[in-house]
Amino acid sequence: MERMTPEDAAFLHLEDHVSAMHSVTVAVFEGPAPSFDDFRSRVDGRIHLVPRFRQRVVEMPMHLERPAWADSPEFDVDFHVRHTGIPEPTHQSLLNLVERIMSQRLDRGKPLWELWMVSGLVDGMWAVISKAHHAMIDGVSGTDPLTLVVDTFRRSRGPAPMPWDPPPIPSALEMAAGSLASLALNPVEQYRLARSAARPFRNLLNRAAIARSPNKSLVGAVGPHRRWRSADIELGLIREIRTAHNATTNDVVLALICRGFQTMFVDSGQPVPTRIRTVVPFAVGQSGVFTNQIASQTVDLPTNADSFAKMVHRITAQTTGPRNATAIGGIALRGLDGLAAPTLAALGLRQATRTGLRAGNVDTAIINAPGPSKPVTLLGSTMNWIVPAIPLVAKVRIGVGVMSYRDKIVVGVTGDRDAELEIEAIALSIDGADRSLADVTSTS
Repeated sequence: MERMTPEDAAFLHLEDHVSAMHSVTVAVFEGPAPSFDDFRSRVDGRIHLVPRFRQRVVEMPMHLERPAWADSPEFDVDFHVRHTGIPEPTHQSLLNLVERIMSQRLDRGKPLWELWMVSGLVDGMWAVISKAHHAMIDGVSGTDPLTLVVDTFRRSRGPAPMPWDPPPIPSALEMAAGSLASLALNPVEQYRLARSAARPFRNLLNRAAIARSPNKSLVGAVGPHRRWRSADIELGLIREIRTAHNATTNDVVLALICRGFQTMFVDSGQPVPTRIRTVVPFAVGQSGVFTNQIASQTVDLPTNADSFAKMVHRITAQTTGPRNATAIGGIALRGLDGLAAPTLAALGLRQATRTGLRAGNVDTAIINAPGPSKPVTLLGSTMNWIVPAIPLVAKVRIGVGVMSYRDKIVVGVTGDRDAELEIEAIALSIDGADRSLADVTSTS
């Protein structure tokens, strides 16, 4: 068994009956779709290349130590790789399916991932919905199931698969004896156990505090069910706006999302907030080379600005400075081998959770993961677009995931189904962006 890191264990413990700590990635491919047998065989033939995909969580008796990863003797690829269709070949049907998959927690008694092959999209297209728990993330090494199966997976020429014959998981008595011995010698684990015992009471107090928030607030009690909407915009248009406003691509994306939030409040007849504080992760490295490190900063989205130009310039004023000097540009990230974007998004969400979201001083999270500029294929089918559906953490009721791929940027907006927040307005605002936004009418 391999003991979880403190951070991985924290993400496991963040999950409860309303906060599911898994991310979902949705990718749509050109038709015709391959056979499901071929899709399943692709997964089965590569699963050995990432050991975590055949490991499950083992909780220590009485939580005496952090949970561990152990090879699952009962692993069955057919439990994790699934085939479904949608009732009508419409985008809305796909959205409905994503919402249901997002809202269902992963089974803790199995390895924490799923892959869904979805047939029946318009024009013979098909989709893959990838779902993985954040406790599994270990860098850009292929810990997203979708990354594992695409044709460009960089470890596809690894060792040949061996028959799966893991040892049995130790009994509860054996684990308890080992945990007690470790606990007696480790003051850090003693402190962790004391905090673990108090966790249910802290969670109860936190829920009582946030339950009083109105249903139209961005921050408040969160239910177990999700809503999800997507939008896309041409990367060429983003570049035109970026050039016109002397901003970065990320600044323009943040401004578009800011305008979407403003539209949501205006359309619902609610007062527009002066600002919406968001946590924005970004990749960092040395000499322009990504080193699997993610930092983050908080940005106040100026939702009270009376023009898009003002939104861009006020955001740029916050994102420009020494703290961003080590940030890795989108061009470098788009050039990473394979399909790194889903894992980059997951790393970003981890960083956002580690900082602003858990501190409770932000209203939302925006995770922007640049994807490849070259076509990605799966069993010979070309991917048309890809977008993340990020989880909602703690009391945040809306989260936004962004991915670029080839000539498009696609935005996925996750919302709490029980909150009275019209996330469709955010998506429609981004879909409606046009070249008029490149007109610099104000720089204040």
